[in-house]
Amino acid sequence: MTYLVLVTALLAMAVATLDPAFQAVEPTPWPLPLLNALPAVLLGMVVWSLTRRPLLSFWLALLLLAALYGINALKLAHLETPLLPADFVMLGTPQASAGLLLHYLPDSHGDWLRLAGLAIVTLALAAWEPAQQRSGRRRRVLHLGIALTLAVTLFSGVAPWRSLYAREEARFVPWSPRETVASTGLVSGLLQFRWRYAEPVPVPDRAAAADLLAQVDLGQRPQSVKQSDRPDIVILQSESFFDPSRLNGLGERDFLPNYRALARESVHGELWVPAFGGGTIRTEFEVLTGLAMRYFPRNEYPYFQLVDRALPGLVSVLAGHGYRSLALHPNDPAFWNRAAALKQLGFDAFESAADFADAARDGYFVSDQALVERILERLPEDGPPQLVLAISMELHGPYDARKPLHDRARRDAIAVPDRLPADSAGRLRTFLYHLENADRALGRLAEALRARERRTLLLFYGDHLPGLPITFRTLGFADGLAAEQQPVPWLLFDPAGGGATREDSAAFLLPGRLLAHIGVDEDWFALSERLRGESRFGPDFVPAGDAGLGALTQLRQRGEPLPRAAVQP
Repeated sequence: MTYLVLVTALLAMAVATLDPAFQAVEPTPWPLPLLNALPAVLLGMVVWSLTRRPLLSFWLALLLLAALYGINALKLAHLETPLLPADFVMLGTPQASAGLLLHYLPDSHGDWLRLAGLAIVTLALAAWEPAQQRSGRRRRVLHLGIALTLAVTLFSGVAPWRSLYAREEARFVPWSPRETVASTGLVSGLLQFRWRYAEPVPVPDRAAAADLLAQVDLGQRPQSVKQSDRPDIVILQSESFFDPSRLNGLGERDFLPNYRALARESVHGELWVPAFGGGTIRTEFEVLTGLAMRYFPRNEYPYFQLVDRALPGLVSVLAGHGYRSLALHPNDPAFWNRAAALKQLGFDAFESAADFADAARDGYFVSDQALVERILERLPEDGPPQLVLAISMELHGPYDARKPLHDRARRDAIAVPDRLPADSAGRLRTFLYHLENADRALGRLAEALRARERRTLLLFYGDHLPGLPITFRTLGFADGLAAEQQPVPWLLFDPAGGGATREDSAAFLLPGRLLAHIGVDEDWFALSERLRGESRFGPDFVPAGDAGLGALTQLRQRGEPLPRAAVQP
């Protein structure tokens, strides 16, 4: 018992040293570091009961704590958001996740020497420490049962754990993980978010759904066009594509000349997306399904949590009108569970990292130019109409100096405001370098689609702002709003013409707008398009018919179709 008390105290001291929540607090409220260390203590007890090696067991618990705080520091540096329980879904696809996340690891010799030292200590303990001999089997089973019971009940939030962690000095702020972790500590914050947001999917309010359907008037429904007249469709989801002129000090130079030229002959505007600095699949899910993430507030990553069965959406509707579908993404298909999710969403084929093995790269990832060339290769001039979804990677972070760029001199020549710290200025230059490439690739794609014999529409949008928190905080935005309130650009280009139209929108409303443009009618998207016309877009955007739309969205995700009788004109 004395040993366990000593180890618990040492782990609590380690938490007080590692956790930013306690580094600036004098004096540190001792119960909070203790509560943050408790899960590691229980883990050490479990391993001790199994191995009978106390030093190795609690050393491994300490390493786990250090790893958590190290990963949390990296996430804060790039996204200014602490670790959340939903981030651990990536453990389900370790090989796919490692391919991207390894780029974020520090690369200094000192860091690697420290990691090597920790590995040597671990191996030495494993080889040197003998198993305890005096511990009988019955006693060890009892200790293991107690440790597992405490660990499982803690993880599940069984009473009295919730009351114990709900201390006055530990303020839980459900809408702000950063404030919560700054008040409670990282591990405590992870536990409390786990307890509060463990429910998988909300229960629909059927009365609200019925009220909206009783009130809505869809008016004139579009006439379905002949299959021979249906255009090919290209959807290009551009990683971190964002208009830097929104930032103070970057308005004099146009980094998006091709986008702006195309917008002058397209439906275009500002797009509000459900992601910031990361979380691509949230925007992607909305565009492919027409379902808004706002109605699934406890589901961070939809491809793990919301696409567990065949889910109707844009792909399935177009398939019903004769379209063949292909997804292109030059990254590991298992990352974010894309391979499984895209299949459930109805795609006929998916080309991913292995199919782009020989594609040109600029930086860590396949270039946008190479992705555009692949899009054009996959568009035949005859046969059934095609839907091609392309998900780019070139603009993905990190934006550090390690990136092997094609033209580093061009990157280094990009002028940025002097008031940025040197590291942030370098990251911004790297981002702007890749942004210019993305804009150039967009221009190339539009001109090629314009030259095709078959009419081909292009739906283009950014998925979220880049992860440049220090740049955003230092420069600020011309409209005075926060980075999380900024939109991204979007456009719908039709070579057949139609002229420029300014239409701001939200990601989940884009598929309804696209289908209306080509004259494809479907109940859900007809409702979506009607509500889009009644909505007013901005930083605090709330869709028209919010409560009813939320209930209908949840019903559709559950596989319950929109009642057809309720939506007939």
